[in-house]
Amino acid sequence: MFVTPDRCHNMHDDCESGDQVKNGDDFLRGLMPKLLGSKAYADGGAVFVTWDESEDGEWPIGMMVFSPHARAGHVSGTAFTHSSLLRTLQEIFAVGPLIRDAENA
Repeated sequence: MFVTPDRCHNMHDDCESGDQVKNGDDFLRGLMPKLLGSKAYADGGAVFVTWDESEDGEWPIGMMVFSPHARAGHVSGTAFTHSSLLRTLQEIFAVGPLIRDAENA
């Protein structure tokens, strides 16, 4: 499943509270319990929360991964990109060939 927030909750546009970060946080606050409480998650699923860009438009981008198999509190020092996320998803689902920059990630 792929979920993306609407314009009021994407941390770019001002809506509701006028606080872009709060609007995005509110969106995740409502969505995450549903995802983490789902059968798919309990059966070994994973939830990837990522941003489309950093605050200044350069790297790194933010990403959090939730999984029943993840080490609690683990922080990686590896710089991940959208291409490395694509490669990870292609490897999880055994989908090939690796496309575009995912081949180099």
